[in-house]
Amino acid sequence: MFPVELPRRLIKMFTFVGDTVLDPFLGSGTTSLAALELDRNSVGFEINPEFLPFIEQKLGMGKHGEQRLFSQPEFKTIKQKLPNIDFEKEIKKLPYIFKDPVKLDKKVDPKQLQFGSKIDKNSEKREEYYTVKEIISPEMMVLKNDLKIKLIGIKVDTRKREKAIGYLEQKLTGQQVFLKYDDAVKKADGYKPVYLYLRNKTFINAHLIKENLVLVDESYEFKHRDRFLKYQGSSVSSRK
Repeated sequence: MFPVELPRRLIKMFTFVGDTVLDPFLGSGTTSLAALELDRNSVGFEINPEFLPFIEQKLGMGKHGEQRLFSQPEFKTIKQKLPNIDFEKEIKKLPYIFKDPVKLDKKVDPKQLQFGSKIDKNSEKREEYYTVKEIISPEMMVLKNDLKIKLIGIKVDTRKREKAIGYLEQKLTGQQVFLKYDDAVKKADGYKPVYLYLRNKTFINAHLIKENLVLVDESYEFKHRDRFLKYQGSSVSSRK
């Protein structure tokens, strides 16, 4: 996704009226819109069919588009047929086949990345980052957007309440955080139950327990219950 001014300037710089502009990655059709406004023709390729309604709406074409007052440009959408090719068989015919001797573990699946697109609904949802506005207690706080959150699995140890708050202030002040949820835990008293993470993936709920600053709330079931109890047991043993 990019502003129409970007392709507009490039089209004015490198083409004349009536020329044809090619965009091999059409996306939502911004390049074609700029070409249309500058009296150029355009051709675009897009492999994701879910983009088509956005393209039609932006260019004023099809059932999703708005009719233009003074000019009615001609639009044509062509669906390319998939080639019936046995690629493995064709590769074997090549005079030279490169085989990479280095085996790499794929840490990131590129299919799960959005690369800035706001349209591809199948891509993995990216984390939304917040900052903490107020720490009410070791388990409750308020974010800058006034969302009230409660850390899942955390129970206040009254003897260490102030120390735990101090620890959170040190960790969270000026830092960006993101939230993860647990379907098994329901919202109560206006507070959203969450697992809280720093941007560097530090798990705040778990660290409070590891540092022996809070207790594990065993009054309800949650995803990391056994893990938290294990941390609590480890912190007690190390203290002894």
